[in-house]
Amino acid sequence: MDNVDPWVWILIAVVALLLLAALAYALTKGKKDKERRRLEQERKHREEATRLRDEGRQATVSARQTEATAAAAGADAEQARLEAERLERRAEELKNEASEVKQHADHRLAKADEIDPDVRDGHRDDVASRTQEATSQDRTAYKHGGPVSDRDVHGDVGDEGRPVPPEDEPGSRRI
Repeated sequence: MDNVDPWVWILIAVVALLLLAALAYALTKGKKDKERRRLEQERKHREEATRLRDEGRQATVSARQTEATAAAAGADAEQARLEAERLERRAEELKNEASEVKQHADHRLAKADEIDPDVRDGHRDDVASRTQEATSQDRTAYKHGGPVSDRDVHGDVGDEGRPVPPEDEPGSRRI
């Protein structure tokens, strides 16, 4: 090794320095790349965390709105239930009132039948009721196109022997 020229040693030293520089550069670059990747990953994680927080806030707002809507629907249901109960009570009151009015009316009709000399065995037996019944039958028959008797209550008979209805009767018409 003594007979090696100095320029070889210089060349070996330069190559060694270049290798050391390349190694130092590679290590530094590797660390920088590793640090850059770590920083990039942290940035992505921060962005993801921010996005998740925003979604969480939006979901919380949506959940509160849904809770408010549910509370309003519950209040509406309670109000409807109370209204239904009120209407049921009112219907029961009206039913009772109608029953009382009917009982009162039945009592008055029974009292009228009791004191009316024309009522026998619960049936009215007078000329007015027979005339009223005959008039009702005549009107029904006239509406159906044929006479029940030759004369109606007013005594008017048409050309073909059919009774002629009074002009003021609702629903009457000339044929």
